[in-house]
Amino acid sequence: MRIAIIGYGKMGKMVEQEALNASIPVSKVIDNQDVLLASSFDKDEVAIEFTEPSVCIANIEILASKGVNIICGTTGWHADVGKVKKIVNEHNIGFLYATNFGIGVNIFWRIIKNAAQIIDKFEEYDIFGHEIHHSRKKDSPSGTALTTVQILLDNVRRKRQLITQMVDREISEDELHFSSTRGGYVFGKHEVVFDGPSDTIKISHNSKGRSSYAKGAINCARWIEGKQGFFDINDYMEGLLI
Repeated sequence: MRIAIIGYGKMGKMVEQEALNASIPVSKVIDNQDVLLASSFDKDEVAIEFTEPSVCIANIEILASKGVNIICGTTGWHADVGKVKKIVNEHNIGFLYATNFGIGVNIFWRIIKNAAQIIDKFEEYDIFGHEIHHSRKKDSPSGTALTTVQILLDNVRRKRQLITQMVDREISEDELHFSSTRGGYVFGKHEVVFDGPSDTIKISHNSKGRSSYAKGAINCARWIEGKQGFFDINDYMEGLLI
């Protein structure tokens, strides 16, 4: 397997470094859509795409048309997931996406799911959350936060609506407030709180750097080599937990 890096920002550079550490060849580094259009790919290449939501779908279309399997770490495009599934099926490629490739975060999500299923049976506990990222992060709330919220909404029947903006009113019982802070150099912290009248339960995850994301993306690239279909990080995780 060889890795083609699509997008050469901070994550693309980290993927390159971790691939070199793992002795995995990096066949291409492409940071321009015109170059991507003009490029050809071999069967042993897997593309790892970390770019921007504004160009992500177009990149997926170009890569799929060239028969390349794709690992996508760009967030903010998931309203178009139906379109991406159609592209993947039309071109018979393998595609896997995640809002966060870190193994620790994916363990955190599974713990949150189990906890939410238990809390669902104890209505005296309210639920809320918060995430903090450095001042240069471009999206808010984070993709990791949105995945965390979806897990909560899927598993706690009394919570049906997400609020991410500042609240200057009383919230209703079916609303879940997940707030965000941007500032300083915090790499990434996500916390879910189950708060009752007598005690509080907190579950949190703190990221220490991008290396875990890059390693996870590379491991997913190994996993998807030779596969066809639309996958997400849960498909990869299920294989680790067997």
